[in-house]
Amino acid sequence: MTMTSQGAKRDASASERDAAQEEMAEVRRLIDELDEELVALLAKRQRQIERAAKVKPTLGMPANVPERVEEVLGHVLGVARREGLSLEVAMNLWRALIEWSIQYEERLMGDRAPKGDYAPPSEGGDA
Repeated sequence: MTMTSQGAKRDASASERDAAQEEMAEVRRLIDELDEELVALLAKRQRQIERAAKVKPTLGMPANVPERVEEVLGHVLGVARREGLSLEVAMNLWRALIEWSIQYEERLMGDRAPKGDYAPPSEGGDA
């Protein structure tokens, strides 16, 4: 191999590396933008949990309504399938989100939280 061909290979390799670095910078920028959107959406969801915590005591509903939890998980898994999101990721994220939401509702409801078993009239609560 001549010096010229070795130099050309190094230049091509450096050019590929530069292109890859630019692409990685774009990927990171887009991930940061998506994270901002996700945080904004989660904040909106949290505000709905806060609303539910105000309404549930009036309806005699506890924070944890298992039928609603299953309904939410089923809906999310359907959306995950449709959007091509890993079902494992969706299930793990939403189980953690729901668990936190229930605990948060319970804290917000405090002593207004209903005691005992809950028998839904026809619909569940929010998870």
